[in-house]
Amino acid sequence: MKSTKRWGGFRSVLCPIDFSEDSQRALQYAVAIAMRAKAVLRVLYVNDPLLIAAAATALHDRQLARRSARELQQFVNETVAATSRNQLRLTSRVSIGQPSDQILKAADGYETDLIVVGTRGLTGAGRLFMGSTTLSVLQRATVPVLAIPRGGQSPAAPVSRAWPGERVMAAVELDDGSASEIGSVARIAQWFGSSLVLAHVVSAIAAPAWLSADMSAHERIRLAQAQRQMAALAAVAQRHVKTEVQVVCGSIADEISALAAAERTELLITALHDRRAWFGAKRGSISYHVLSHAVTPVLACPPQWRPR
Repeated sequence: MKSTKRWGGFRSVLCPIDFSEDSQRALQYAVAIAMRAKAVLRVLYVNDPLLIAAAATALHDRQLARRSARELQQFVNETVAATSRNQLRLTSRVSIGQPSDQILKAADGYETDLIVVGTRGLTGAGRLFMGSTTLSVLQRATVPVLAIPRGGQSPAAPVSRAWPGERVMAAVELDDGSASEIGSVARIAQWFGSSLVLAHVVSAIAAPAWLSADMSAHERIRLAQAQRQMAALAAVAQRHVKTEVQVVCGSIADEISALAAAERTELLITALHDRRAWFGAKRGSISYHVLSHAVTPVLACPPQWRPR
């Protein structure tokens, strides 16, 4: 039976930008969520103090922060349609400092309950997969972070108000805290008006050929155990929203991405954490690969976060 108590949703959204196409796309998603929730949307640009000092020395321009504020407003006007700007409670601000520090400081000061970022921002030279600022925010945020990957659509194209559509997927790591965290995931799906697909990947174990028959039987046992655990979690989620389960065997990051594509879900939620610190997002970790390989937006929720 579905719960009658609905979560109020994300009411204060922060979208840090760096004037890149990636942050332009992230702002479109931030607008879509803010419109759905009638939320406050704050757009933030952080000036590097070294850049300001260099500009003052080389260009004799001590008004860089003021110019940045004008450029930020122009960026917002070009990205967000006038009709949306008129309906939103939208503000923009320029700050000075280390980007991730300033983003998290602003999120705390504004009592933000969602941060929306592009996964491949320009901040940080030579980053192959995920910008250093995005990675630092993911590691340290105490509220959910919606990470927007680079897609094929125009960065300025509006995101459909129906996003994320009929179904969302949650990548599930089975541990002692799974039941309460699944409840949070289900309430997010309910708020979006979507059904929920709970996906779990049983890690494949590499074995020599002479052990393959025994390992195959072992994997079937592990899959059956995971199916039972996932069915119990689905029963928890079902109190809030229609829920189905997918359990497969293989490489976790690869299989989650493949399942999301196969199910045509437009939002992937990573609500749980494993022994290697799911939300640590270290290069090479499960969470890092899910975030950096995903082709759809990923909503990453800190381990202790719960909808209020």
